[in-house]
Amino acid sequence: MALILFVLVALLCVILGVLISVKGRQESDYQDLSRRLDRVEWNAQRALGLLREREKAPTEEPAIARPPAESTGATPAPRVEEPIEAEVVEPEKPAEPIGETPVPPPLPPPLTPLPPHVPTEIKPAAYASQSTVEPSQFESAAKETLRKIGRWILVGEDELPEGVSIEYAVARNWLVRVGILIGVVGVALFLMHSIKEGWIDEVGQVMLSAAAGLVMLVAGTRMLGRRYHLLGQGLIGGGIAVLYLTVYAAHSYYKLPWMPHPTAFALMIGITCLAGGIAVRFNTLLVAVLGILGGYATPVMLETHTVAYVALYSYLLILGTGVLGISYKKNWRLLNYLSFAGTYLLLFATMRRWNYCPENFWQVMPFLIAFFVLFSTMNFLFNFVNRNKTSLLEVLALIVNAGIFYGLSNCMIRNAYDSRWVAAVTLSLSAFYAAHVYFFLICRMLDRELLLSFIGLSAFFLAVTMPVLLSEQWVTASWAVQALVMFWMAGKLRSEFLRNVAYLLYAIVLFRFGIIDLRQQYFSDSFKDLETGRYLWLMVERLVTFGVPIASLAGAGWLMQRSPPKALLPVGEGNDVSWRFGARDAVVAITAAVAGMIFLALHLELNQSVAYFYEPLRLPMLSLLWVAMCAFLLLEYRAYRNNALLALLVCFAAGMVIKLFAFDLPAWHIGGNWRYGGEFYSFRDGGLRLLDFGAMIALMVFAWNLLRRLTVSPTDEAGVKFTSNLFGSAALAMLFVFLTLEANTFLDNMLPELRVGGVSILWACFALGLVVGGMWKDVRAIRYAGLALFAVVAYKILFLDLAREESLYRALACVLVGALVLCGGFVYIKCRPLVAARNKEGEQ
Repeated sequence: MALILFVLVALLCVILGVLISVKGRQESDYQDLSRRLDRVEWNAQRALGLLREREKAPTEEPAIARPPAESTGATPAPRVEEPIEAEVVEPEKPAEPIGETPVPPPLPPPLTPLPPHVPTEIKPAAYASQSTVEPSQFESAAKETLRKIGRWILVGEDELPEGVSIEYAVARNWLVRVGILIGVVGVALFLMHSIKEGWIDEVGQVMLSAAAGLVMLVAGTRMLGRRYHLLGQGLIGGGIAVLYLTVYAAHSYYKLPWMPHPTAFALMIGITCLAGGIAVRFNTLLVAVLGILGGYATPVMLETHTVAYVALYSYLLILGTGVLGISYKKNWRLLNYLSFAGTYLLLFATMRRWNYCPENFWQVMPFLIAFFVLFSTMNFLFNFVNRNKTSLLEVLALIVNAGIFYGLSNCMIRNAYDSRWVAAVTLSLSAFYAAHVYFFLICRMLDRELLLSFIGLSAFFLAVTMPVLLSEQWVTASWAVQALVMFWMAGKLRSEFLRNVAYLLYAIVLFRFGIIDLRQQYFSDSFKDLETGRYLWLMVERLVTFGVPIASLAGAGWLMQRSPPKALLPVGEGNDVSWRFGARDAVVAITAAVAGMIFLALHLELNQSVAYFYEPLRLPMLSLLWVAMCAFLLLEYRAYRNNALLALLVCFAAGMVIKLFAFDLPAWHIGGNWRYGGEFYSFRDGGLRLLDFGAMIALMVFAWNLLRRLTVSPTDEAGVKFTSNLFGSAALAMLFVFLTLEANTFLDNMLPELRVGGVSILWACFALGLVVGGMWKDVRAIRYAGLALFAVVAYKILFLDLAREESLYRALACVLVGALVLCGGFVYIKCRPLVAARNKEGEQ
């Protein structure tokens, strides 16, 4: 019995091969004849247009060439005379052999548009195809793909056939599909029932199902190209599904000895190749879809309730490989999406049903990798081979495939091994997509959306690697290094998209630097209990952690200022984005970011480290940092003359003054009597206060002197002059406050009896200095300030100090203040001629 069935199956296979060969030859002849008819039709339409042009020319030219006598008395009768008829017949003679010639002449090489009088409905196909313009945006291509898929699902073709109603198309399509589906289910149910009842042995059941599948293939192949072409497609698809079911049952369910694992896989590969070959050869998507659906439904219908990851996933991999081979020839997106969905649905379902555990890791992970590579390649293979552009659907499928693989592999690795091994997956994904970018650039592919997707995915998975592989402390530094490498690669590839990705990564680095890293490292008091060696080691770690991002940004700014390097593999404008930052704006932004990061990191580090080693020096060191920042902004303004830098300088100077009065003075315990706290005067604290105040005063004097000499545009001159006077006034005010507080504290501790009078003497000296300086620089505002301060000193010593000082110190203070006031008067008397001369020169 088994031998007879085997002979029948072999005979059916031979018949099927002969039919496929004959049908393929018929299909080739049909396509060649169709092409010839299209060219004949095109030539006929072209000849018709030329004849109409010639008919129009003789009616116009004679009207101009005839003499006036004939033209005035002309009647319609002469137009049918013999000479006229001869002229009309002459162009028809060379046009007659067009239909009789066995081989049409080649198409004229530029294809000009048809004349306006030719109706659009009779345009030949060869010409009409030229009017179709490929969508320039990949969103439009995605919509067109979805529309074709929906039309095929509804009526079985990309477009509704001409002259066929929607009712007829839908009915014939879906009746065939449902019938084939019921038939395949019936075969499966028959096999299951025969197993239960024991009607036929295992070999007979396998042979019968194989024979049924081959009969369906033979019958369907004979129907192709005829009236029942659609029914033939359905039978071929059903036969493919039955053959899949047969091989799977013989190997996994019956476990027949003559159907070992290699044999079953070889047969499945053969069936997959057969279905793909028939579908591609006869250009029938229905056969491919039914074959794939039957292939993925086979494990569901014949479930064995045994854990067999390797067998099932190998079977799915074979199916996917067959679809990949079809996608090399045909742009059947529906087939790709069905294979994608079927594979991952069976993968997740079996892992859940078979209770996946970490012991099964190496049985599942290799197949998961293979599925990922398979479907990633399937998304763009047809477009790559045919040099087509990618649509939005392919890009989305690429991202979804990467997301599924990364999410599932992440969970599997974390359950089986240490979480740091996830970095192997992310690094591999980054290298995988980077290799795609390199390959596309080598092949000179013009597909911007796909190339940018590869670049973005490679950069994303490389960025994800850092938090997985490194501790949280080093994430920002690693991302900064990655951003710098991407910035350098953008210059080598001439890719604005990659440069914009580097900008985005730098923005993330700045966010982590300012919001997360600084807060974690410095906003804690635990450092006070650390040993010196441990603290120094942590300080070095912080230097590297914060120094690397700063150095990376500085390196990006240096690369921006350099001349563009020679491109190794230029991406090209067609594969790149047009939106970009200006080089000057980018350099300014990077410089500001570097300066801000250095300022923040140093401010917090000095505040913590100086407090750890020597607390009294903490506030003066912070003041020096503020002074250095203001000096940097001042020098930058002198170099670029940018008003934004000047405004930023004023803001930082104001912040420095606020810090002095809001934080520094309270830290020195300033009291209500305008003196620093402490039982005794501390020369150490006095020196530190001199350093604090002196650095700020020196900066303001430097800013005043530099700004007043700076040459600027007339529109900015008033603002710069005001800022210069503001810095000069602030310097004098801060010097006055510092001297007053320091003298008051010193005298209160060393010579309390002279404290009040000593302050008056100091003020008088300061007023005299203002008067002398105002005369020397010829600044009226400074002289008025000196006179006002003399008035305040006179009132203070006459009405306030005399009541507080003892007689000796009161007399000494009065004599000294009086002498200083007289010196001020002497200065006015001495310098009056000079001032008058200057005023006269100014008037002239």
